[in-house]
Amino acid sequence: MNGHATFLSRRTLYGVLAVVLVLIALGSFVDYPLSLALYDATNPFAMFFAAYGAIPVPLGCVAAGTLLVCGCSLDKKIAGTLQGIGGILVLLVGVGLACFLPAVYLPVSPALLAGIGLVLSAGTVFLVRRLAKGADRAVITRVALAILLVILCELLVVNLIKVCWGRPRMRLVANHPEAYFFPWWRWGTALKEPLMAAGVAADEFKSFPSGHTANATTMLLLGLIPYLKPQLQKYQKALVAFGFAWASVVALSRILLGAHYLTDTAVGFLIGFLSVYLICNFLFRPRGKKP
Repeated sequence: MNGHATFLSRRTLYGVLAVVLVLIALGSFVDYPLSLALYDATNPFAMFFAAYGAIPVPLGCVAAGTLLVCGCSLDKKIAGTLQGIGGILVLLVGVGLACFLPAVYLPVSPALLAGIGLVLSAGTVFLVRRLAKGADRAVITRVALAILLVILCELLVVNLIKVCWGRPRMRLVANHPEAYFFPWWRWGTALKEPLMAAGVAADEFKSFPSGHTANATTMLLLGLIPYLKPQLQKYQKALVAFGFAWASVVALSRILLGAHYLTDTAVGFLIGFLSVYLICNFLFRPRGKKP
């Protein structure tokens, strides 16, 4: 890992924090009118990204599982075997998610979507094996660990807040006569219990923060590729920029579908970004520097 700078710079951190704070401040005033103006429940662009916007998480599991298998120690039989088994299990979980999650959001043949998931998973395994070829086993394992820790961290934080916050989704407010708007700083639990008793699904009270956006932000992990292939270091900024662009498009798609408000997506993005920033900058800090 010698020769690598910090994964994401402090300038990037401060820039992201500034943008997110501006979006939260803006959303505090225009959350509902903005979402209502953009709301289009049948928008094909938004439906596609509802199905595949969070694909970095399933494919991240596939990549991490593949790396764990590739990074198995040949000298430590027990540890290497356990790592290999763990890698296979993680890989299979990722394949399952890639095959079956899109069917929740797209009214398309589940068999077709499962086939697409298999192709994406197989392509990920092929590319990751190519990238890991010749790389140091310790680095391979560390990259896998970073991917898994980021995914687990953002999923845990997002879902913990979702359950506790109980903010009603915009589409519920727009379509249900008894629902009403809650700003992001207020808990929506006062509305949750009576509407759930009337038959409204619990998922309609998981608006804040946006899980899709947080999941999409893990696309920033593409910036870890140069740790496996140092000759690709010159492309790291482009890979990270693609991650930012992907997360931004997914955030917009969630507002279009009425699943989230601007503040939901901003906070979801922040959680995903901080998970990547803190974990990767710790695991891949330049040698000789304190954490």
